[in-house]
Formats: sequence, C-alpha cells, structure tokens
Amino acid sequence: MPETDNGDGQPRRTFLKVAGSVGTVGLAGCSGNQSDGGDSDGSDGGDSDGSDGAANEETSGNTLSLSIPDASNFDPVQIKDDGSQVISDHVFSELFALPEGSLEPTAQLVADYSVSEDGRTYTFELREDVTFHNGDQLTAQDVVYSWERLAASENSQEGENILEGGFQIAHDTTTETVEGEEQEVYEPGSLDVEAVDDYTVETTLESPFFDALFWFAYGSLSPVPEGIVGDVEGYDGEMEYSEFSSQQPVGTGPYRVESVSTGTEVVLTADEEYHGEEPGPDRIAAQVVTNTDAVFRRAMNRNVDVFRLPNSRFDPSKVSIEETRELGQEVGTYGPLENGETANYATFDDAYTAYFIFDCSRVEKPIRQALNYAVNQENFVEQGFRGVGEPAYHQAPPSVYPGGKEEYDRHAEENFPYGYREARLDEARSVMEDAGYGEDNRASITLSLYNDRNPDAYSRIADLIRSKAESIYIDLEINRAPFNTIIDEAVSGNLDMYTLGNGLEYPSPMDMLKFGRPYDGNLVRWREDPSDASAQADEAWQRIQGNLGPTDAEQEARNEAFIEMEEAIWEDAVYLPNYHPRGREWWYDDVDVPFQTSGFHDRLFDGVTFE
Repeated sequence: MPETDNGDGQPRRTFLKVAGSVGTVGLAGCSGNQSDGGDSDGSDGGDSDGSDGAANEETSGNTLSLSIPDASNFDPVQIKDDGSQVISDHVFSELFALPEGSLEPTAQLVADYSVSEDGRTYTFELREDVTFHNGDQLTAQDVVYSWERLAASENSQEGENILEGGFQIAHDTTTETVEGEEQEVYEPGSLDVEAVDDYTVETTLESPFFDALFWFAYGSLSPVPEGIVGDVEGYDGEMEYSEFSSQQPVGTGPYRVESVSTGTEVVLTADEEYHGEEPGPDRIAAQVVTNTDAVFRRAMNRNVDVFRLPNSRFDPSKVSIEETRELGQEVGTYGPLENGETANYATFDDAYTAYFIFDCSRVEKPIRQALNYAVNQENFVEQGFRGVGEPAYHQAPPSVYPGGKEEYDRHAEENFPYGYREARLDEARSVMEDAGYGEDNRASITLSLYNDRNPDAYSRIADLIRSKAESIYIDLEINRAPFNTIIDEAVSGNLDMYTLGNGLEYPSPMDMLKFGRPYDGNLVRWREDPSDASAQADEAWQRIQGNLGPTDAEQEARNEAFIEMEEAIWEDAVYLPNYHPRGREWWYDDVDVPFQTSGFHDRLFDGVTFE
C-alpha cells in the first residue's frame, strides 16, 4: 500500500512508524549517572517511571545514550520501524550518501564511477579500504549478493525499490499464480548486476533514470558480506537469519553491534576499521523507551543532551529562529524548558504531505470543492498541530517542488483556486447551491480518522472541518477507527473521506504525484469519475514517464508536467490538502550536533562531539 499518513514525520511508503508519538530519540553524554525521576501515567506503555538503566550506569569514554521506541529487525532489506532504523543507519553504509546540507549524493563506498552514453549502465569502482565488521573486505561479489537478496529473498520487503517504478535494475520475470491471480514476479538470478572483478560492479537499468544515484544511496541497497545468510539460491548461510537480522547484523557502517537485549537495549561500538571519519562517540547505548513521558523526563533531567519533544509538550511561543539555511532548515533556540534551560533548536522539511482523500466514486465534485473552499490550512497547522509544520497546497512538499519553497509558495498564492491562507465560505455555499444543495437539501458524508495515530490533533482538525461544513449545507459525521481498519475500508471502497498522507522515498515530485493520477487501484478512484482534469493528469503523467532521463530538457518537461498534475488535482478536488510536517530537534550546549538536513537524510549520531 503506497499512501501513508505520518502526523509528524514517519516512514516512507509503509505503515509501521507512528511519528509524533513514540518515535522520539534522545541522546545523553558520558555523565550518564543522573536519576530520571519521571512521573508518567504509563499511557504509552513501558518505562512509566522514566528510568533508564543505561544512563544510570557508569560509562567510560564518550558514550551516548539514545532513547528509541523499538528495536527488532536491522536487516537492510526489511522495512523498519523507527528504532530499528536508527540502529541500521549506524551499522550499514551505502555506495553513495547524502552529505549534510545537500540532496546531491556523493560517493561513500565508491572510489569512482561512470555511466554509459545511453544512461543505463553504471560501472562502480569500489574502494579497496572498506571492511565489514566481521573483518571481511568489501568486494564486488558482496554487492551482487546483497542486491540479489533485495530482489529475491523471502525476507526482503523492499524489492520493489529496484524492480518497480521509474528506477529499475534490468531483470527478467516469470508468471506465477499469487492468491489465485497470475502475476509477473522476479525470476531469481536474473538481476543485471555483475562483478566484473573484485572491485568493479556493473549494473544496467531498464531505462535511464534521473535520480539513479539517489537510489544507489538508499539504505536497502547497503552491502552485506556475500553468503552471510542463506536466503537466496546458492548460499547456505554463515549465520542463522534471526541472528543476523536482530542480534548481530554485519555491515560497513561507523558502528558495530556490541550487544542486543531484545526489547530493552542495543549497544553499538565505534568500528576501529571504519572507512570514513572517526566517529565522535565511542559507544552508543540505545535503550528502548516506549513511553513519551519517560522520554520527555529524561530530556528535562538532562540525562540526554539531544532530544525531540512530543507535540503535546511543544510550545511554539518558545521558539526563536535565528537562521534559515538553503534547504529550508531553521536554526535557533527554544526555551525556557520545564527545567528552566534554553536549548538549541532546529527544524527541517520532513519531505511529507498529509491530506484528506475523497473517494470520487462516493463524494461528488461540488461537495469536494466546497470543502476545499471552506477551510484554511493555516488553521490545521496552528490548531491541530501546534504550529509544527506548514500549510499544504500542493501534493509535492516544498523541498522537492520545482523551483523549491519560494516557487511552491508563489504558485500556490497565485493559483490555488480555493483560497490561499484563507477560507472562502461564500464560494463554498455558491458551489453547493449551483449543485442543488441548500438548507432543505443538505449533503451528508462521513470523515474517517485514526484513533491510534495523533488522535488529538486530528480530532481538533475534524472539528474545524465539521463546523465549516455545517455552514455550507454539508452534514459531516466523524468516524474513528484504527489505522489498519481505515486502510482496509479504503481499499474496499467503503469510505467517503479519510485522512492519509505520504512521505517521499526520493527527492522528486514524481514520488508523490504517482498517486495523484487516474489508475486502477488508486484510492481516490478518480478513474471512476472521469473528467477533463483527470485526462489532463493522466496525459501529464505519461509525459513524465517519457522523460525520465537526466538531461536538462527532460527535467524541464517533467517540471512542467508536475505542475499540470498539481493543477488538475486542484480542479477536481480529489484531495483536501492538510499540512507538511517538519522534523524538529533540540540539544543542550554541552554537545555539538550536526542536525538533520531533511527527511531524506539518515539520522546519524557519529558526528556528535562533546564540548
């Protein structure tokens, strides 16, 4: 299922992480011997006293203590929850990486590379000074094995990253019956990736793709030692899968796993043979803390130096922004905190769009348009999410919109038809009256909300929408259900309007707009309510697919088509835009923290230094 909601920065494409709730990370310095003394009500489960065994032990050297919400599977080819992702990001590294402050990938495990004239074949010369944590040297055979695992392993949940979509490594398929239907599935061993020699990898794409280097920097393509597990043909495995995935993952990242106490703590140790800059912390002790109040108390008691506050504890009046950087990161201070301290503060674009979906086969266009006229997205952000985020008008987040945030804002202000930073109730009533509605003939629809993900924020927003709907001849019933129930009902076509969203996998509007087109299986069911606008969106999407190469002309053609799709979506009001979440981070003055650049960047703590 492609479309997900986040609420405050959550996973891409998956339904596993709940941001703005327990996905909070805290860091403590080497003086981890203070008491936490929390007073949690235990409503989130676990750690209700705010205590932290790792932080209360005497530590030597520069040891960081992390609070993570979970830690279960660290395999690169698995979709991971928040805590597991933090561990995986430190244990594994990719051929390329996104440097701080940039969305342009740079070589990490690669000494040099070249691209064929047709833009399809990439040849990578691997560095010869990279070793895995088990002492094996990184070779081309490791890369071939790792990508075959991604494509073919029964443990892989991320194979579509290289087998589907605009970026595809060339491969063969075979016809199999899956759940009673014939489908084309990957033929094991057919992936077009070859070890030319020990340090040269050659791979060929199905077609040129403008953002290929970004995908080569994607976590699921991280190399692991050849034959480490026996889940692909031709390998028996050196380790049991359960040991590799959840106890002793082996990668080339800055940290190796020292110990895992499942459900309790993961301890990482800096790898002495790491190929990059020497990590700042010698050890990272990541304790599983599932209670948001316990995490908050650790921060207030200064058991952690770097932390993220839950929305319920955030007060926007305490923010003072002193600097805005190129990709929209804002840096300043926040305070006073509950403990009287003023902390450093940074916020960044989380590359995510939250919205309300209409099922076009159930909700007619005048109702969809009227509800768009009736709301002001600024109220969603201020009243629903305590000012954390930006009003959404486009499907593509500001950081990837053609021309960036400035162009995003200009295009929305000049062209958004339903009122930029304002509600237009008169126009809403006029649309409804033209369609035959009025006080004696009111429309009725149901808005479905999560009751297990940001329920308070979405309840406030739902109340805003309902109050506006009442004044424009629409009776809005609010239904609450668990996230998975809403998804099941949406797939079955049983919902009128519901909250959802999507975080981008790679920095292009294409990754968002692939959902905003009329196709079979689209949850908005636009194809079942055809129009000039839906035809425009479909035609624009086809032009995008015909211009996936890296040239400037192809980029210009894509950008024009992206904007046409955004405007077609506006015309038929298949979504009610909500907001773009922003990631946030706080830290005290006794550490120097390279804060996260964007939602596309791994959250790494190897660059933290102690004052």
